[in-house]
Amino acid sequence: MVGTVTMESSTFLPPPMRFEAGTQMVTEAIGLGAALEWLDSLGWENIEAHEKLMTEELLKIEEIPGINIVGPKDAKDRIALVSFTVAGVHPHDAGQVLDDAGVAVRVGQHCAQPIHRRLGAPQGTVRASASIYNTVEEIQKFRAALETVRPFFGL
Repeated sequence: MVGTVTMESSTFLPPPMRFEAGTQMVTEAIGLGAALEWLDSLGWENIEAHEKLMTEELLKIEEIPGINIVGPKDAKDRIALVSFTVAGVHPHDAGQVLDDAGVAVRVGQHCAQPIHRRLGAPQGTVRASASIYNTVEEIQKFRAALETVRPFFGL
């Protein structure tokens, strides 16, 4: 990335070479290749079917009183990622209760403050996601833990 360096000045190679300092991302490339081989071995149709199942399971949280899903409520228009609010409970507090139950979620404005304000959730949302490595039983555990959030705060 550098042409010449002295105590008085430096010259740099032209783009894009000047932006490619250090060791190339060999490990990452090998890891990506291994991940793609693993995904291929599962079968893309199987992955898609599992993702749809996970999405449908996640959307069942709407049946819990006080839960408001942000966005489409039909699995057809979603991936296995659901943002939601818990009536009367700050997202960080909901996240802490879920964490105490062994359920990992993301909380906050998710680098999208304007849309959260527009959707009437300026404090943010709770976001749960699933993938090929998750199970229906894990989502059931998440839902069971989510059912305890509002009662924990006396709601």
